[in-house]
Amino acid sequence: MKRKDNLYQNICDINNIIDAFNEVCRNTRNKRKVNRCKEYKCVYIARVYEILKNRAYVVGPYNVFTIFEPKERRIVSQSMQDKIVNHLVSRHILYPAILPCLIDANVASRKDMGTSKGLRLLRDYHRICKMKYGTYYILKCDISKFFASIDQNILKQKLKRRIKEKDSLKIIFDIIDSEEHGLGIGNMTSQILAIFYLNDMDHYIKEELKIKYYVRYQDDFILLHESKAYLKMCLEKIKTFLEKEKLILNKKTRIYKSTNNFIFLGRNRFGKYARYRTIKKKLKRKIKAYHEGKIKLSSLVSSCITYEMNNLIKK
Repeated sequence: MKRKDNLYQNICDINNIIDAFNEVCRNTRNKRKVNRCKEYKCVYIARVYEILKNRAYVVGPYNVFTIFEPKERRIVSQSMQDKIVNHLVSRHILYPAILPCLIDANVASRKDMGTSKGLRLLRDYHRICKMKYGTYYILKCDISKFFASIDQNILKQKLKRRIKEKDSLKIIFDIIDSEEHGLGIGNMTSQILAIFYLNDMDHYIKEELKIKYYVRYQDDFILLHESKAYLKMCLEKIKTFLEKEKLILNKKTRIYKSTNNFIFLGRNRFGKYARYRTIKKKLKRKIKAYHEGKIKLSSLVSSCITYEMNNLIKK
C-alpha cells in the first residue's frame, strides 16, 4: 500500500486549528481552564499556527495522576495548547494514514465504532454460531499492561510503513518520545496509535488463522470457533506473534464454552452490565492504596463514609 505524503500542511491550516480548539474546549472537563482558554482564543490559535508552521513544536510536560477504578492506571493530561496539537496530529495525520488499513473487527477509537459496535458484533456472532454449530467456543484474550508495554521502536517502524513525509513522522515521534516507556493513557494520539499497534495481529488472526468471528477493542479481543482444539492452537500462535510485538497475555485469557458466562467490554454474555466490582472490593483497594501512599487519608475517609451511607440506605 502506498505511503501517505503531504499531511503536515493540514495541521497548519487555520480552519483546522480552529476546529481542534473548539473540539478540545468541548471535551475538557475543567471548565475554568476552558473559559480562560476561550478568553484568549485568538492568542492560542495564533501561537499554535506559528509553532506548527515553523516546525518548532516541543511537547510540554504532562500532569500525571493515578486512578484506581475499574483498575489502577497511570493517566496523563496535557496543557490546552498541547491538546490542540495532539488533536490536529490525530485528525489530520494519523487518521488519514492509519484508518485505511484497519479492519472492521477493530472497533475502538473511530467514528461509528466503540463498545456498542463491539457488543453488537459479538451478539450477532453468538447468534450465527449458535445456529451453525449449536455448541461453540470462545477464546477471550487480554494483554497485560498494554499501553505501558507498547514498544516505541516497533511502533515507529510500523508508522514509517504508512507515512512517508519527514515532518509528519517527526512530530509523531516527538509525541511518542515524550513518554519514557510505551504510550500515556489520556492522549488522543495514544488511543489511535494503540489501535494501530495491533493491526498486524488483526490481519494475522483473520487472514492466517482464518478466524471468521473476531472482535477487538484495544487490548481486549475475542475469537469464536466451533473447535476448542483449534482455539487452543490459535492461542499458542497468538502468544508467539505477540512476543515479536514485545507483549504478553495476562491471566484473564482463557477459552470458554458457549454456555459459560464471561465478561467482554464490561458486559456478560447476555449483554448486561457485569456486577463483579462490589463496594467492599473498591474499599479494600482504597485501603491498600492508602497504605502504599498512593492516596491521601481524606480520600479514604470519604470512601468509608460513602460505604456506610450505602449500608444505611440498604437497611
